[in-house]
Amino acid sequence: MRRTAVFALGLLLVAATAGSAQRYGGLREVRGSRGDRHSWGSLGLAIVGGSPVGQFSDFVNANSVGGVNANLTLNFNRRGTVGLRIDGSYLEYGNEHRPLPLAGTGGLLAGDMKTSFSIASLRAGPEFVLGTGRARPYIFGTAGVSYFATETSVGFCCGTTNYHDAVGSFAGGGGLRVDLSRHASLDLGATFVRNGQVSYLREGDILSNPDGSFTFQPVRSEANLVLLQLGLSFGL
Repeated sequence: MRRTAVFALGLLLVAATAGSAQRYGGLREVRGSRGDRHSWGSLGLAIVGGSPVGQFSDFVNANSVGGVNANLTLNFNRRGTVGLRIDGSYLEYGNEHRPLPLAGTGGLLAGDMKTSFSIASLRAGPEFVLGTGRARPYIFGTAGVSYFATETSVGFCCGTTNYHDAVGSFAGGGGLRVDLSRHASLDLGATFVRNGQVSYLREGDILSNPDGSFTFQPVRSEANLVLLQLGLSFGL
């Protein structure tokens, strides 16, 4: 599926970039003037929740967006105040469940046919950390692509992509990292995501026909989001 391809590409990009960083002395671990440990980058993992805004909020319920985010930041200087941020995320903005009668049971048994409405994104851009203390505010701006997909599956045995589209994506945001230990920090952040005009399905856009087939009624609009995240950041 295309979503799998997007994340595979993202993992390859992260691995290639990290490998390059390790070959350059400017990104190796160094010691600050006070003996503090600095690293050539960080890896962040977070849970994400948020709301659609603008045109997207006209078609998708507010506070219905949730998922996960991973980011890799590669430092450009010894103090770790300027870096390249690579963000990958998976968000769902809706789910539907339909009973699927099992053949040979006369309708007495039915499986769960689940339809998920999701957004997979991959973006990169600069990040600036404002300070070097235990609590460090940061801001960033990234650009990339968002992939909107509607997928239906039955349990873990099979699934298919019913509808999909991709669009250019831009994001800007900031947050606060608070050291929990020498290697780990609490990461609190907020992001505004601007997705251009894109076609997508929502809950209620897949209609059942009398003959057992389905009709899709996609919507086309901008799909902007405001997201909040809670996660951990690990020095590398």
